[in-house]
Amino acid sequence: MRRGQETAPEAPEPRSESKEFMTKAEYNRWLLRQENAKLADDLRESAKAGEEVIKERQRQHTTRGLARQQAAMVQMKRASESLEAHRQQNLTHGRKVYEEVAGWRVGAKETKEAWSAYGKTIKEKQKTEDGATQAKEQLSETKKQQAAKTRLDDQNKEAERERLKKERETEVKVQAQTVRESTADAVTDGAKRMFFEQRLKAANETKSNSAMYDKTRKENDATFREAQSKKRAAGRATKDASAKSRAALLTSRSEDAAKLRETKMSLREMNKERMQEEYLEKSALVKAVITNKIYNEGEATGSPGLLTSPPRSPKGGPPSGSRPTSPGTRGSTGSRQAAAEAAEDA
Repeated sequence: MRRGQETAPEAPEPRSESKEFMTKAEYNRWLLRQENAKLADDLRESAKAGEEVIKERQRQHTTRGLARQQAAMVQMKRASESLEAHRQQNLTHGRKVYEEVAGWRVGAKETKEAWSAYGKTIKEKQKTEDGATQAKEQLSETKKQQAAKTRLDDQNKEAERERLKKERETEVKVQAQTVRESTADAVTDGAKRMFFEQRLKAANETKSNSAMYDKTRKENDATFREAQSKKRAAGRATKDASAKSRAALLTSRSEDAAKLRETKMSLREMNKERMQEEYLEKSALVKAVITNKIYNEGEATGSPGLLTSPPRSPKGGPPSGSRPTSPGTRGSTGSRQAAAEAAEDA
C-alpha cells in the first residue's frame, strides 16, 4: 500500500453460517488486519498533516518573498529618485561653475586684448621716438664682428685638437711598442724562471721552518709532560701527607678523648669518696650532739638511765632525729666545681 493512498477500512469478517466457531489463526489474522487498518488510518492522517504543514510553509515563504520584493522595489524607487535629485543638483552646480568659468575666460580675453593693444602702442611710440634703424645696423655690425672672432677661435681650436690627436697617437704607439718588448718570450721565460726559483726558495724555507716547528713542538710537549708528571707526583705526595696528618690528628683526638674520659671517671670517684667522707663526718657530729644533749638532760633530771644511744633508722642510716645534708646541695656543687677544674687542667 502506497503512502497517502486512501483505502476503505476492511469490515470485520462475518462468521460463516456453516462454522460454529473461529480458529485461533483466523482470529489472529483478523486482529492483524484490524491493526493494519488502524496503522493505515494513522499514516494517512499524519500524511495529511505533513502536507498541510508543507503548504503552510510554502505559503509563508511566498508571502515573505512578495513582501521582500515589494520592499526592494520601493527601495530601488527611492534610490533612483535620490540619484536623479543628486544628478539635477550636480547639473545645476555644474551650470553655475561653467557660467563662472566662461565669465573668467571672457575677462581673460579682454585683458589679453587690452595688454596687446597697449604693447602695440608702446612699439609704435618707440619706432617714432627712438632711432631703431641705427640701433639695428649697429647690432648687425657687432654680430658680424663677433661671428668672425668666433670662426677664428673655432679654427684655432680645431688645429689644437689635431695636434693633440697626433701626439696621443704617437704616445699610444710608443706604449704599445714598450708592451710588446716587455711581453716578449725571453722576458716572459725569465720572469717565469724567477717566479719558479722564488717559489722553490719559499717551499724550502717552509719545509725547514716546518721541521724546526715540529722539533720545537716535540721539545715543548716533552717539557710539558715532564712538568705535569712532577706536578702529579707533588699532588700525590701532598695528598698522602694530608692523609697521614689527618690520621695522626684523629689518633691524637681519640687519645685526648680517652684521657678526658679517664679524668672524668677519676673525678667522679673522688667526688663520691669525698661525699661519703662528709656524710660520715656529719653523721658522727650529729651522733655526738644527740649524745651530749641526752646526757645533759639526764644530769638535770637525775636519771642516768637515759644515757642510751640514739635510735637508728631501720635501714642502718643516720639517726632519725638528725638532718644530714642531701647529696644534691653542697656535694653536687662541689662535684661540678671539681669537674670544671679538671676540664681546665686538661
